[in-house]
Amino acid sequence: MEVTRVEQRTYIKIAVLRGRNAMECHNELEEALGNNVLPYRTVAWWVGKFQQGCVSTSDEQRSGQLVSVWTN
Repeated sequence: MEVTRVEQRTYIKIAVLRGRNAMECHNELEEALGNNVLPYRTVAWWVGKFQQGCVSTSDEQRSGQLVSVWTN
């Protein structure tokens, strides 16, 4: 069964609410998902965001290349 990035972030959010740190979150995800887990640095980044009060598990809009393409 595949677990999406957003679903993993949701788990991280709940784990942070329960007092887990980044290492604990990553270890628990790795135990459940094996090699399909988010990298530790990504888990630690999200743990930090949730500890700072972030409530969204979605990616933030970023500047850069446009998502849509205009054609004639």
